[in-house]
Amino acid sequence: MPRPLLRLPAALFLALTLAGCAIGQDGPPSVPVALLEEVAAPVRAGGLIWRGTLHLRDANPDFGGLSSLRVSPDGSQFVAISDRGKRVAGRLSYGPAGELVAAGSYSIDQLLGADGQALPGFFNDTEGLALIGDWPGDGWAVSMERRHSILRYPPALAGSAAAELPVPDGFAQLPFNSGIETLLSLPDGRLLAIAEDGDGQGRHRAWIGGPGAWAEFTYQGLPPFLPVDAARLPDGGILVLERRVGLLGGWGSRIVRVDSSALKTGAVAQGQEIARLQPPMATENYEGIDTRPLPGGGVAVYLVSDNNFKPVIQRTLLTMFEWRP
Repeated sequence: MPRPLLRLPAALFLALTLAGCAIGQDGPPSVPVALLEEVAAPVRAGGLIWRGTLHLRDANPDFGGLSSLRVSPDGSQFVAISDRGKRVAGRLSYGPAGELVAAGSYSIDQLLGADGQALPGFFNDTEGLALIGDWPGDGWAVSMERRHSILRYPPALAGSAAAELPVPDGFAQLPFNSGIETLLSLPDGRLLAIAEDGDGQGRHRAWIGGPGAWAEFTYQGLPPFLPVDAARLPDGGILVLERRVGLLGGWGSRIVRVDSSALKTGAVAQGQEIARLQPPMATENYEGIDTRPLPGGGVAVYLVSDNNFKPVIQRTLLTMFEWRP
């Protein structure tokens, strides 16, 4: 979601102290970034092994603001959505050891509303992206803030009119700019939706199910972190990405594993933290997470950041980790 101007000094502090003044959008489509300067590989973040970070760049002014991420099972493609109602897709390349080394061939396409027209101006803040079924999938579901809703799209995602899905009554009670950041399709076809808004004690309203069959539960986070995206795990559980920002601490993220048994009506789903990213790591406003199984076991974990369309002081980073739970 777009961040208020009050939070920009934190991003500026990070950009100047960790990586120098962020370079412009012209030039190569991706530039490698060190997770930790002057530290020999392998670098770890909690239980994760760092496998590469890229600064994604493009001269198109609609490139950026990425708020959710989905990666193909072979890792060669990604699809994201932006705070301006756009589908952003691209290709990924890897080194001989499977490390993430490059991205490019970006495409940016307009998402349409139920009326077949471009999502309108102030109400085009798309935040959550769920792939229905397995890649390439049977379609997509997209959650929106400000006008709290879920739109259903065909497999092409962009270029086709959406169908607006019936949502829980509780959506109408969510704050204007703190709605459903997290949207995920589970293996059994149900949708998982978690609100960014919390009660100050880390409790967030969450729903599971679908049209006509929504059930509410509670996601228990860790203040001041807020849930912003989630991804499937091979065992049926999920990883939840939480994000925080502060004028002194800058951007920070934590990744939490939640067991599938906790995703049920009336439950309080509290996961286990497996990693935390914070300075002096090259952190950013990470708002998207996805996973894919790796050959020989293990899971690749990808994070993408939202630069709030301010490329001078924030970066669009794509980071890959390897996790062997």
